[in-house]
Amino acid sequence: MIRLSKLAIFLVIAMGAFFSSCSTEDPHIVCGREWNPALQLVADTTSEFELINPMIVQFRYGTGFDFPTIKIAFYEGTAANKGKEIWKYETKVNEKVSVYTLQGHSKRGGLMTAAEMTRHHAPGQIVIEATTGDRLLAVKEITLIKNKQ
Repeated sequence: MIRLSKLAIFLVIAMGAFFSSCSTEDPHIVCGREWNPALQLVADTTSEFELINPMIVQFRYGTGFDFPTIKIAFYEGTAANKGKEIWKYETKVNEKVSVYTLQGHSKRGGLMTAAEMTRHHAPGQIVIEATTGDRLLAVKEITLIKNKQ
C-alpha cells in the first residue's frame, strides 16, 4: 500500500513537471496596433497594416534571455524569399528580461506608423527576424497595404 502511494505521488510529480515544461511559450514576434502599458505587452492584432496604422513590434522569448545580445532586422519579401535588408537594431539584453519591444514616437505625434517602423513607405511584404549571433530565434511576416481612406 505504501509502495503504491509512493508510485502515485511520483507519477503526479512527473506529470506536473512534464506539463509545466510544456507551458513555456516558444519564442515569437508579435506585431500590433494596441499597447497595454500596465502589462507592457502589445496585442497581436494583425499581420496586415495600412501604412498609416500605428505599429509596435515585440519579441517574446518565454523565459529570461539566455544570450547577451538580440538583433531585430526588417527585410523586404517573405520568409521563404527574403529580399534586401531594410534596417536592423541590435542591443544588449540580460536574463532578467524575456520580452523586448520596439516602439517609437511618430513625427506627427502618437506611436510610429507602420511605414515609419518598417522604414518602407510602399505596400508590400516585410519579414521581421529576431536573431542572436548566428541563431535565428523567430520570424514574422507582415503585409503593408495602401491606406483605405
